[in-house]
Amino acid sequence: MFDPAEKYKMDHRRRGTALIFNHERFFWHLMLPERRGTGADRDNLTRRFLELGFEVKCFNDLKAEELLLRIHEASISSHTDADCFLCVFLSHGEGNHIYAYDAKIEIQTLTGLFKGDKCQSLVGKPKIFIIQVRLIMLRS
Repeated sequence: MFDPAEKYKMDHRRRGTALIFNHERFFWHLMLPERRGTGADRDNLTRRFLELGFEVKCFNDLKAEELLLRIHEASISSHTDADCFLCVFLSHGEGNHIYAYDAKIEIQTLTGLFKGDKCQSLVGKPKIFIIQVRLIMLRS
């Protein structure tokens, strides 16, 4: 049962890092349409997260390998002096995957890097993942 008196400690030296992965265009072979207007979403989120005190890093149309590298770098960084960690994906999606520029990535692969055994400096802190995708329906 939820106890309203229970809350996260949010008085560290900094709010934390917010990563925004924005995918508007995709490798032609994937046959995915452009996501027009996603730049405005990225800009609005960036502005709001800055107002909330986050250090914001935006990445646009990264290939899967580059996206995984950036996520891995964030997971091994020290978050000791941070309140939380935030990560946003703006893309297309299918099942339990999101699309990078050139390939799909399983969401669990991304979020799993921030579990307690892999990212000790975020143990006991909020790890927030926002996934805004346009679902792709496959036809048989």
